[in-house]
Amino acid sequence: MKKNIKYLLLLLVSPLAFTACDYLNVDEYFEDTFKEDSIFSSETHVKQYYNGAVNMLPNEAEIYEHNYADCALPGITGSDEAVAPDYTWGGLAPIRYAGTMLTMDEITFTSGEFNIWGSCYKVIRKCNTMLSRLNEVPMNTFDKIEFRAQVRFLRAYAYFWLFRNYGPVLLLGDEVMEVNGEASIYRRYRATLEETVDYICSELETAAADLPLKNSSDMVYAPTRGAALALVARIRLQAASPLFNGGDVARRYYSNFKRSSDGVNYIPQEYDESKWAQAAAAAKRVMDMNVYSLYTFEDEGEYASKFLPADVKNYPEGPGGIDPYRSYIDQFNGEALAYTNPELIWGTDRNVGGYAGNCFPLQYGGNGTVSVPQRMVDMYYMVDGRETNNASSQYPYENRPYDNNCVTTADKIISPDNYILKSGTFKAYDNREPRFYANIAFSHSYWFMNSCTETNKKNVTADYFSGGNSGKSRAAYSGVYYVTGYSCRKWVHPRDARTGSGALVVPKVYPILRYAEVLLNYAEALNNLNGSYTIDGKTYTRDTEEIAKAFNLVRYRAGLPGLTEAELADPEKVQELIVRERCVEFFHEGLRFYDIRRWGIVEDLEREPLTGCNTDATQWAGFYAPTIIQYASIRERTFNSKMILLPIQKDELRKVPTLDQNPGWDK
Repeated sequence: MKKNIKYLLLLLVSPLAFTACDYLNVDEYFEDTFKEDSIFSSETHVKQYYNGAVNMLPNEAEIYEHNYADCALPGITGSDEAVAPDYTWGGLAPIRYAGTMLTMDEITFTSGEFNIWGSCYKVIRKCNTMLSRLNEVPMNTFDKIEFRAQVRFLRAYAYFWLFRNYGPVLLLGDEVMEVNGEASIYRRYRATLEETVDYICSELETAAADLPLKNSSDMVYAPTRGAALALVARIRLQAASPLFNGGDVARRYYSNFKRSSDGVNYIPQEYDESKWAQAAAAAKRVMDMNVYSLYTFEDEGEYASKFLPADVKNYPEGPGGIDPYRSYIDQFNGEALAYTNPELIWGTDRNVGGYAGNCFPLQYGGNGTVSVPQRMVDMYYMVDGRETNNASSQYPYENRPYDNNCVTTADKIISPDNYILKSGTFKAYDNREPRFYANIAFSHSYWFMNSCTETNKKNVTADYFSGGNSGKSRAAYSGVYYVTGYSCRKWVHPRDARTGSGALVVPKVYPILRYAEVLLNYAEALNNLNGSYTIDGKTYTRDTEEIAKAFNLVRYRAGLPGLTEAELADPEKVQELIVRERCVEFFHEGLRFYDIRRWGIVEDLEREPLTGCNTDATQWAGFYAPTIIQYASIRERTFNSKMILLPIQKDELRKVPTLDQNPGWDK
């Protein structure tokens, strides 16, 4: 086994099938065919044992669907970022998170597709076993210190998965539970949310002390100090947010969620502003490492000369001097290398490009399963940073009339050799910010597919209207097409092709943690402070200069202006802009599912009908008119508050009967 395979936390090895399991048992995977003494008698064996634990965790890079041999993630289709025509198609089970379709019977499938409770506790038990016996392993002292930190990180990461999906967890500490012990030792109760958060963060901070600042190129996906501390920043922000920090949202959903042993509320019912200061401090600690910065691609002046004022400052003081399209998209399409990307804190290359088939044009290797609602399309700004309903005369937003009088009349180069806005494109898609073109595939969008050598299968425009080359009538399977008239192109390289001679897909890196998130975490945390708090000798307040400094870096990298003084003076406005910025910046990266829950807005969003283009109409007979999506599984989409947290599987409750179930679910 190669060295990098032995050590990586998110590996290149293929996921293996695991059945639902008791977290108190050691599984019978490859490494457990040895006696435990044999495992710890060899450095190779213990690292294989570690790999087996890694392989039980969900794959963050499964952005659209689950693998039948792996645990499903909420994914993109589990939020309002995307819709899919039918959850029975192609493993797109995560869309059931977005409605009332998910039942307790489904959560208890032995395949485990919606159950990660058991597998995460198996990981935790393996980690506890390794930590308890690591001194027996013949290993260099310094290597052993680092490996211990990796194991500790892995254990905390497993707890993080439990926390983000279930809320309060069962904390086992360093204890290795006996498999056949007395029944009394299995009478355990879940920790409160605050205890859960403090424990996970403490473990990550302990691990961080002995993890490397930067890995070598052959270890690029292994956890680092920055990965541990950035994960702390994410967790602290989650804990400070309305869902978990007292106030109206926490009381509305969790006022009766109490531990059966002592009646203590699992979720705090009193607001604690200092948690925002803790979140700010955690993010600032990563910033102060001076290891990370936003990825940028230098521009020779073409973008700035076309779209920016002559006196604009160059990045990082302003948006000038870079190609904002390339500065954003190169991180996702495979152009930026993991080892040299200063924004990548932690990532994996586990086949994220393979899932892009859900978004490719029909007739060119796409299957039509992932569509983007109009709500997401409308989040993007105009090229000068204005909203579409307040567009300038220089860069107007035109979406009328719905006929061929409202189209562009010449090709426009957004980024040389990377993006062309073709003539004949509906004008509502003109004059938009670079991230719009990086993320959204709209009708008449241009696809290079340069690796293909067949001229009729490359350099094409994809049209999603009725009769178009990627429209409903082109579906390979009945009812499976781009039902909103939009899809995603974020994970597509100009060379990517899925049909024809020479077709290939460029390998991609999926960013589990990137520096842009840390910056926006910091801005959000500071924005929610009214008082002043000192943590580790540093004072945190609602410092508008600090908020702007962090927020504007992300905006400038996207080629947009920063926050105005008027906006900064209004905390509610800044929060509104942060919500929108996170939606646009982290589009289809899996964060929005958790963001709209922690902000307490998921129910409100799910009540609003999802719209898109009228895919039953031809191009100039109403296709571009916003239309409520009539596909049954999307039109009938509803939301139940119990879906904010997943239920603990019934089999796990039977094994540990003192576990309290999450609100709204049967025990």
